[in-house]
Amino acid sequence: MNHSTGKLYLRLFLMLGAGIATAAAQTYGYVANEMGNDVSVVNLNTNTITTTIPISGAGLTGLAVTPNGDYVYVTEQVKNSVAIISTANNTISATVTVGTAPVQVAFTPNGDYAYVVNTQSNNVSVINTGTKAVVATIKVGTKPSGIAATPDGTKILVTNMLSANISVISTSSNTVTATWAALSGPIGIAVYGSSFYVTNQYSNSLTVHNLSTGAIESTVSGFSAPNAVAVTPNGTQIYVTNGNSSSVWALKLSSLAVEAKISVGLLPTAVAVSSNSSTAYVTNAFGYSLTVINTGTNTVKQTLSEVGVYPASVGL
Repeated sequence: MNHSTGKLYLRLFLMLGAGIATAAAQTYGYVANEMGNDVSVVNLNTNTITTTIPISGAGLTGLAVTPNGDYVYVTEQVKNSVAIISTANNTISATVTVGTAPVQVAFTPNGDYAYVVNTQSNNVSVINTGTKAVVATIKVGTKPSGIAATPDGTKILVTNMLSANISVISTSSNTVTATWAALSGPIGIAVYGSSFYVTNQYSNSLTVHNLSTGAIESTVSGFSAPNAVAVTPNGTQIYVTNGNSSSVWALKLSSLAVEAKISVGLLPTAVAVSSNSSTAYVTNAFGYSLTVINTGTNTVKQTLSEVGVYPASVGL
């Protein structure tokens, strides 16, 4: 990368965490446009943009859909808040104040709580999704960036980019019960089965961790500023976005072998996989686009250029 864009690349990487790995089956997907102050709504059957939802807050870096599909939570980094969109009418139904510079959000599997990563205040806000109120604030490491819930809903895992570790939050007590070591610059995180997967941006690697102990069991190197990671729901493939090489790598989950290196748009930032594992969606921040990938052939099916300015996150 040249010197003129280097600072912006770093700024985006520090603000962005991992894309959402999977979500409940829906007809629509949602793309948060960081600098456009809006959310693009994607018809997943036709891969077309159906509408755009304006949001007054700037810095829309993180987005997640509730497990029942009724709401979309969008982090408003500049306003230190989360906008809650009703999917019934694509309007904002509530705004919740959280910590400083929120960048990502994840839900407990039952949808009762949303956990929001605040990257500048180094903490996590817990929102009761029924009352739309913050019920706890949890201190974590330095520059928290990525977040994921375990399938049983007992833990929330947070990657701390500058601390080079992972905070383990108990959902029953909303306290950090363990801190697990990571490599340099952990950012993206995805959980599958008895393992979780972390992209380490500064060490250009993907690590596989034991979900019970946090121990690193495998490391794959050779990436180029990896940021987001997603595992297909059927457990066959892992997708990793490479910010500096405008590509997505597809790895075979069982062997961690690289199956394909797929060219996408400039600065891919997030990836989400459809519930039937057939399609992956990648936001390209500098490309102002959304790439649609056929996971069966690991080829690009389509590129949507109708999304907004600096698309940063995608949820299905």
